Amino acid sequence: MASDDKTWRLDYGDAVDRISNLPANLMGLILKSLPLQDAARTSVLSKKWRGIWRMLPCLVFDDKFFGKLLSKRILKKDKESQLSGVSRTISGILLAHSGPILKFHLCIPLDLPLHKYPDTIFWIRNISHNGVRKLKLYNKAISPYEIPSYFFSCSELTHLRLKNCILNPPLKFGGFCNLISVRLVDVIITTAMSFGTQLGELYLNRCTGIEHLGCQFEYNNNLTVLSIMECGEVELQWFDCTQKVENLRLVFNGVAKKIMGLDKLVNKMPKIHTLYLNGFLLKSLQPGATVMKRPTTMEFLKHLHLYDVALCDSPQIQYVICLIRISPNLRNIYMHLNSEVERNGTNLTADMELMVLQYLQSPNLIDVILDDLETVEIHGKVGSADLEFIKFLLASSPSLRWMKLLDDNIFYFEEALKISRELMKFPRASTAAQIIWT
Repeated sequence: MASDDKTWRLDYGDAVDRISNLPANLMGLILKSLPLQDAARTSVLSKKWRGIWRMLPCLVFDDKFFGKLLSKRILKKDKESQLSGVSRTISGILLAHSGPILKFHLCIPLDLPLHKYPDTIFWIRNISHNGVRKLKLYNKAISPYEIPSYFFSCSELTHLRLKNCILNPPLKFGGFCNLISVRLVDVIITTAMSFGTQLGELYLNRCTGIEHLGCQFEYNNNLTVLSIMECGEVELQWFDCTQKVENLRLVFNGVAKKIMGLDKLVNKMPKIHTLYLNGFLLKSLQPGATVMKRPTTMEFLKHLHLYDVALCDSPQIQYVICLIRISPNLRNIYMHLNSEVERNGTNLTADMELMVLQYLQSPNLIDVILDDLETVEIHGKVGSADLEFIKFLLASSPSLRWMKLLDDNIFYFEEALKISRELMKFPRASTAAQIIWT
């Protein structure tokens, strides 16, 4: 038995170091799957692992990174010492890194305002010199982060994500050469700038100063996805150069100072296949004589999403019907109803709702056939005007597969049963159509 133990110990001692002889690409995959701290610890395994770690192309300083870092001794220090310790750690990682940094993610914690520390200038300069392509800066702190000017020299940047930041481009900044996707949330733009002519996707959410992006909307732009949500006034001339847009999201709030014609919206974006609009925007539209006569159609529109729409409001329901009628190939409709709409400061009256019911029952809508419509999903409290609209869709859609209704405001079984029975009575153009009531 003793000899067996000795033999086992001898074999163990002579074992081959297989983990250090793995192919470099496999070692790289292992490191990419690990949190940054754990990936850094592999440098003690061998010189080969140390070399691979220093060449890691993706650096992610996210909530998990800061959570692990602050759970150690740094957490016991005062706030200034915490900031200093975390800043030194990130700077040390960047200094030790010797290869290209293709992806860089930094999520600044709410209670750790790193963006006020001067080391962040070094971080941005470092990645700008190392060919960063995908950059994500999420600032959860209260005050916005003014991005250092080195950011504007990231010539190889392809994807950009910013939250709670300030963009202050230098004079004569001509845009980025390779940038194809931009997502901005709570970003302040201080002066005129462009993200470059290669940009294909632009998402703006609660941003300030978007009027400075006029240079982005020139005739040589390549935008196919445009999303503008709660960003204040939008320059209407932008839509003169949006012929390539296929996916459009417009969500406005507040008071519109300028009125956009629906016919212009249709004519300037003939390739749209997915359209997102909200109720306020619909109220701000002018239908235009061209659209009302319906010679213009949105041939490519497949998916229509409408948010906070009040079907009991006469202007809104007319624009909804208008959009549906000029979209002969529409397949999916998603709607979120707003039952608390006010008009001219007062709640909608019964007379106004009656006007909507009469419009939906008018002979002018009898000839509407939605040949390609397959699915409808409606969220929100269903009123009499909404039921009449549902009746219209069921009677006009021979290819309808299902209609899903989600109403969280019904608390009594009797009320739900009453609506369900009424829905069952509605005639359907499609014998296969199912009504899913939840």
